[in-house]
This record gives sequence, structure tokens and C-alpha cells, in this order.
Amino acid sequence: MRSSRSKAVQYAPESEASPSRPEHLRRGNARVLLRLLREHDPCSKADLVRLSGLSAPTISSAVALLEARGLVKYIGDGESKGGRPPGLLRFQARHAFVAGADIGGTSLRMMLADLNGALVAQWSADFAAHQRTPRAVCALMRKGLAALCKEAKIPMKRILHITAGAPGITNVEAGVVVSAPNLSGWSEVPLRAMIEASMGIPAAVENDTNLAAIGEQWRGAAEGIGDFVFIALGTGLGAGIFLRGRAYRGANWSAGEIGYMGRRGEERQPLRVQSTGQLDRAIGGAGIEAEWRRLLRTRRKKQEGRTDLRATEIFDLAADGHALAAEVVEYTARVLADCVSELALVLDPELVVLGGGIGSHRALCVATETMLRENEFARPKIISSSLGTQAQLYGAISVSLAAIEERLIA
Repeated sequence: MRSSRSKAVQYAPESEASPSRPEHLRRGNARVLLRLLREHDPCSKADLVRLSGLSAPTISSAVALLEARGLVKYIGDGESKGGRPPGLLRFQARHAFVAGADIGGTSLRMMLADLNGALVAQWSADFAAHQRTPRAVCALMRKGLAALCKEAKIPMKRILHITAGAPGITNVEAGVVVSAPNLSGWSEVPLRAMIEASMGIPAAVENDTNLAAIGEQWRGAAEGIGDFVFIALGTGLGAGIFLRGRAYRGANWSAGEIGYMGRRGEERQPLRVQSTGQLDRAIGGAGIEAEWRRLLRTRRKKQEGRTDLRATEIFDLAADGHALAAEVVEYTARVLADCVSELALVLDPELVVLGGGIGSHRALCVATETMLRENEFARPKIISSSLGTQAQLYGAISVSLAAIEERLIA
């Protein structure tokens, strides 16, 4: 489930004398070659021998298996270095496809990708009032998948896997959304089973912020970083945590639910899974907008501004020099910096990536980093997400690609 693309991957050669059954050994070697072909496409058998450490006969056997599966094909001769030109192999990235879905508080977004993780098609739709139930979301997801297939001009049977991100505590092993406070009626939802029954393809379910962290580690701002925290700030607040190169979800799947952390100066409240947390209410989108309206009311004679601005619009005003909007950014950054400091004291991450519709705003990133410089320690590097609102979808694609690796060979 936890997939990353390393810049320097080492593959342990399979021993010819392994006690494993021959077919099992052949498939294991084929998996090694599949990864190498995807990273060094195109390449020759001689390249694969050099990169993998496997013998030439073993390479030939594994390549034959991949050819039989339709995953590689010869594309002609490469450049000769004095002898016979090497035959080049190309990975067939469009042999099959995977899909990702991001279930938000107000909309559903989906992505279709090939076996290299390259974007093929995208689709999105806002939820109608009656479309936020688990069953309705699954029906909308099937509609979206059909639309993706139509755009890509492929049959649905060529989609091998889908991963969906849910905005709440998610039991990844069971495929159950334990709670999603921003979606009414989402409690102990067997979402994976529902998706598989609706679409007829294997599925995985993950917390949406964890998916964003996986996406950033795979192809974004945290690529190659083993210890980092991704903080998503939008409707609410959440964190995806990577420790030693692996996503950390906690004993009860609630690691990273930082929206429930307490806020300095406020009385601590009991945690309720079907309610939002103190930080969610303080610096989620609605909290930021409420602070803007409060400041407008208290300083109406000196400041003017629309009361219906969204959080990102307020931050845009701050970037343009609007004094009152700058105070809202400072308010948000102070609460966020306190949160990051507490996370850093426990986890000591190398990096914190700010993402989400609000969190990735440059004005907030700069203000938060400035406040963290007040610390002598517990001040990790702060950067904005490089994938933006696509981080969850790329994370979903990464998870699906990892999930189908064995199926491609078998």
C-alpha cells in the first residue's frame, strides 16, 4: 500500500539456488525487471543484467513472462558500441490503467493513469444535496469512472484498481471509513466493499491527507524525504505523517488527526469522532472567514471589505498589501505555527509540506515559516505543496500501482 519512487533503488538479486518453487522465483524476478523497465525505459537485456545482478538466462526467462503478459515489447535495435546492436525493450504503460478518487466535503474528483502513473484523464463533479451518502457517492464514482474511460477511449475492464481517499479516520486494512465529520452520516462505512461491489474492480480506501502525503513523497515536494509531515488545510485540518520512508497511521488509524488538537488559550474539550475539532473550527476555511468578518465588524470605520470573501481570497488580499487581510493571515499562521511546533517536538520531521486549498497559499507558508524562526529548535523546513490539490489523486494512483504489481505478473 505504501509506495514511493526512490531516486536510487537497490534490488536484491534472486538466487538461482533459492528453495522457492521455480514459478514463484520466476515471478519474483519478473517483478524486479518490471520495476527496472519502468525506471529505465527503454533498455536492453544487457542493461537489465547490469542493473539487476541477475544472470542472462534468468533475464531472458523473466522477459518472456513479461512479454506473454503484454507488458513489454521489442522496439528495435539500440546503438551499437562495437558489437551486435542490442535489442531494446519498451514497457507497455498503456497495457492497463488505475484510477484514483478524492471524496471531498462538497465534490468528488477522479483521475485515470497508465502503469507509469502518467495522467490520462480527469473528471470532477459537485455533490448535490442527496449525493453525500456513501451509496450515492459510490454511484457517482462509477459514473465518473465511466466518463474517464470514455475520454480515454478504453473499456472499463482495462482498469485494474481504484483507490479512494476519504476525509476522516479510515481503517485501511478493513477498508472502513470510521468517521468523516464533514460528510453527514459517514460512520463505520465499509467503503472498500461498497466500491468493489459497485464497480467490479479491486479497491483500496485511505484517509485523504495520508494520500496527499503519499503523493508528495512519490512525485512532489517531499520526494526522497523519509521523515516529513504533510499538513492539509482546507475545510478542516489534517496531517499525513511519514516516518523512515513509510506512511504512519497509528494503532487506531487516527495518527495525523491534528484538527482535534487543542488551541492555546481555549479550554480543552473532549474528542468526539462525529464532531470537528478545535483547530478545525479555528483555522479551517470557515474559521478563517469568521475571523475576517470579526475584524471587519470591530474596525468598520477604518477598514472596508466584503464580508463574503473565501479564505483564499482573503489571503490574496493580504499578498496585495491589504492590512486587515494580513492580520487574518497572521492569526492563521500563529495557530498553525503552534501546531507545527508541537508536532516537531514529538516527531522531529525534516520537512513540513503545507497543502490543501488554503494551506498551499504562499502568504500562509511565508508567515508560518517566519513565526517558526522564533524557535531555537523544533522548526522544520516549511514549503508549499508542489502538487497542490492534485496531491491526493497522485497518492491514490501510487497506492493503486503498488497494489496491482503482483496481479500484473500473475
